[in-house]
Amino acid sequence: MTRSEISRGSLRSRDRNPAFQEQWHAHVVAIVELLLASGKLDAEDWSQTLGAELEKRARAGETDDDGTYYGAFKAALERVLDRTGIASHSEVDRRESEWRRAYLSTPHGKPVALPG
Repeated sequence: MTRSEISRGSLRSRDRNPAFQEQWHAHVVAIVELLLASGKLDAEDWSQTLGAELEKRARAGETDDDGTYYGAFKAALERVLDRTGIASHSEVDRRESEWRRAYLSTPHGKPVALPG
């Protein structure tokens, strides 16, 4: 996958349908697109890592649906972030916990604010 393919939105569709049905699923795609476009992630490494995650789920008998694809995409991103030193698993887990606490303590209709 080249940077020009990424800029044309190649990660935004799957079988000519939106890759993800939920907004937060699309956020994972956006993060990957930005990291690839900025050169922080290698496209071949990303592709191989995502392929391995999808294959693992297929071997486990998971259905080929939005939830499975999102899970594979998220797991692949976390693996690549950790392997490249961009963000360790513990950093990702910590930030996810901070987000969850902030989200749950934010009044309805107000913007969620993360610490730091």
